Amino acid sequence: MIKRVFKYLLLITVVLTAISCVRLDPPDREPKQNKQLEETTVPNDFNWSTSKKVELTITGLPTVVEIKSTLKITLTDGTTLYSALHNMSDNLKINLTVPSEAAAIVLNYGDTKQNLPIVNNKAEFSFIPVVQDEEV
Repeated sequence: MIKRVFKYLLLITVVLTAISCVRLDPPDREPKQNKQLEETTVPNDFNWSTSKKVELTITGLPTVVEIKSTLKITLTDGTTLYSALHNMSDNLKINLTVPSEAAAIVLNYGDTKQNLPIVNNKAEFSFIPVVQDEEV
């Protein structure tokens, strides 16, 4: 009886080994014809860059007493671009690198939080408040 079981196990092993060695060819398919890199044309004015340089100009507010706080510049998603202690009375120019699709940056200074639009790769902020005349 042990010989019979051994023969069946040997037969099953041989059959499974033979099945696992059979190569199953995929159905015939036409290979997809891709353009070669040399055949691809791109306009000469195409911008390959994924980022752009932005110049941020900050106009300070002259104060009698020195006022300092952390100036933090971020993208609208919260990614920090710049962070430093800043004296409110100082003028400042900062060159930033932002993603090319960014349309605005965010300035945080103390309690002030301001969205600054990017226009022609420039953004501006002034600590000097704009006073509007009220009509009576």
